[in-house]
Amino acid sequence: MDAPYQPNGTGFDALEELNQVDWNRLQHAYGKGVVPLAAVNVSLGIAGDVAGSIAALRDDPSFAIGDGLYSNICHQGTVYEATAHAVPFIAAVAAGNVPEGIRVPLLALLGEISIGGSFIARDGSHAGSYGDHVDVLITDSLATSMPRLSTVRTPKLVALIQAIQSLLVDSTDAHRDAVESAIDFALTPPATP
Repeated sequence: MDAPYQPNGTGFDALEELNQVDWNRLQHAYGKGVVPLAAVNVSLGIAGDVAGSIAALRDDPSFAIGDGLYSNICHQGTVYEATAHAVPFIAAVAAGNVPEGIRVPLLALLGEISIGGSFIARDGSHAGSYGDHVDVLITDSLATSMPRLSTVRTPKLVALIQAIQSLLVDSTDAHRDAVESAIDFALTPPATP
């Protein structure tokens, strides 16, 4: 497996480099390439299209993350070869000059990916890495991409980034639980006075 491409740009500028990856050869939740929705009986607009899901971050981030990326690359906690290649783009967008309303769910997605990449889903029917050596590819892709996030200063996001990094070093249930807790904390809206 080839090492995932690391975009040079950050924020939405990284999306201009999506064509550097041959998305058609990469396994995702619905197969390889762009899968016609009728073929998988799915009604989501960008399910089956990893590059399209990432590209949609610019115009409709909520749709891109919820209906696209989670559906395609972190489907019910299962991660795939395409997930590892999407990670650098997710990290690059999150590291750029984007609103917190985009950065927070992207970092939560990276947290979920780190959990899925920390163990193997042998038959793909439950959470974990699905495919030969996908766990290693995910872990390596996250480890290579995480330094981009050093510019993030929001304390609850820094805590999430640190939890992900700890899980990458030591894949234990305790570290998975720490990432899950950090995701929950990051997604909790600030208390109103």
